[in-house]
Amino acid sequence: MSDDKSAYRDLFVQEAHEHVQNMNEALLKLEENPKSKEHLDSAFRSAHTLKGMAATMGYDQIKELCKAIEELFDKFRKGEENISSEMFSYLFKCFDTVQEMIDDENKKVNVEQYLNDLRNPASLAKQGETASQQHSALPQTIRVKMQDLDSLVDLVGELLIAKMRLEQMVGNNTTDNRVRHTFMSLGRLVSDLQYQTMKLRLVPVEQIFNRFPRMIRDVSSSQGKSVKLEMDGLGIELDRTVLDAITDPLLHMLRNAVDHAIEMPDEREGAGKSRTGTIRLAASKVGDRVMITVEDDGRGIDLERVKAKAVEKKIITKEEADAMTDDEALDLVGTPGLSTAKQVTDISGRGVGMDVVFSQIELVGGQVKIETKKGQGTRFTLLIPLSLAIIGGLLITISNEKYVLPLSSVISTMRVDTKSVKIVHGKEVIMFRDQVVPLARTGNALGIKQQDSSDFMTVVIVNKNGRPYGLIVDAFESKQEIVVKRLDSSGASSSVSSEATILGDGKVALILDPAKL
Repeated sequence: MSDDKSAYRDLFVQEAHEHVQNMNEALLKLEENPKSKEHLDSAFRSAHTLKGMAATMGYDQIKELCKAIEELFDKFRKGEENISSEMFSYLFKCFDTVQEMIDDENKKVNVEQYLNDLRNPASLAKQGETASQQHSALPQTIRVKMQDLDSLVDLVGELLIAKMRLEQMVGNNTTDNRVRHTFMSLGRLVSDLQYQTMKLRLVPVEQIFNRFPRMIRDVSSSQGKSVKLEMDGLGIELDRTVLDAITDPLLHMLRNAVDHAIEMPDEREGAGKSRTGTIRLAASKVGDRVMITVEDDGRGIDLERVKAKAVEKKIITKEEADAMTDDEALDLVGTPGLSTAKQVTDISGRGVGMDVVFSQIELVGGQVKIETKKGQGTRFTLLIPLSLAIIGGLLITISNEKYVLPLSSVISTMRVDTKSVKIVHGKEVIMFRDQVVPLARTGNALGIKQQDSSDFMTVVIVNKNGRPYGLIVDAFESKQEIVVKRLDSSGASSSVSSEATILGDGKVALILDPAKL
């Protein structure tokens, strides 16, 4: 590859991804409304632009295939050809082939066969299989290298730490108003710089959501099901790193919904439902977090079957299963190796998946909540932090050592009279907002002894998968923004924390994971 071609390769791939994605989206909308000239024109323009880009780069196979696609779209626009359902599937297959050649410039395909089919659509035999899922890279909208952006965020983090240390020094050692005013101005500038830098990393969830309608169409068509995907909140923004981390979990949940949850059309009709199943994917802001819901109107989770399978796999005993509430049974869904699929398919049912989904979401500081009604559907709710680099934290003290709890998990803090603590099934509990809240002594998880108080105890109420838990600590101090630093995997406290931060006094404090405590 020549130096000039190499220099423009990355830009070509990024823009080509966007045009292929646009053709996919336009064709999906055209399939719903075949008379829509707007979507036909949009697909035509993308094919035309991509043809020109490929010609400039010297990618002749991509150029020829895009030219044939463009000519076919032109025939549709002029009314010379009608789009059949077979042609929709074939065009999706062509888009996938174009995508593969974009991602691998050395890939060669039998373009002549595609050209013959596209130029003679009437002779095109009904496709025996639907187009495969597009595995395109997430289109980049930020035209800078991500490692450069990461380095910038790291530098801003170091600047924030230096500001906190300076704040302690200025606060304790000077009465000069000019110094104080200058420091306050510096603080505002650092905060503004931090905000703008973090904003650079934010991208709309639309960038991954728009990949899902095509996948839903392909999977439902292959199973003979009719499924409609509704999406909302496409403009909500998340840190690029977080967005990349939750893409696979969302993909798995959506495929599971089509495969397991949505019934066959005749079964749905027999149950008094529409023959077309509905899956709703929505994003919304909740404080400093983003809430993503995946909801279907399918058959719901059979909790009795879940418990029976857990007993069969020796995950729980028969006695434990009989005593379980519905919420406790739902907790089993994320257990490794537990699948209630009656048969293994290419899509799901191999006994892996949901446990990986749960762990991936928790890895980025998120939480998963499941709600289900038999015969009516299931809803998965994901609460995800906006960013992983700089977060809000609550400083706590345990045995004279300082630790940090992420504010995204903290519901409340309180002083509790020890007389109000009850023992239920051998565990300490308190009442909080009319709920029974289990207590855990944080020091036990850390392997250190906590201070004993005969009259009162300090409790931080945290949220784990939609339920409150109380962490007993010695004291809590202030809320502050903290810079997250990843720990080496061999760290001594990796069982309860994989991250740390540097405090204003220069000391290191572990960031505790409430879910693991």
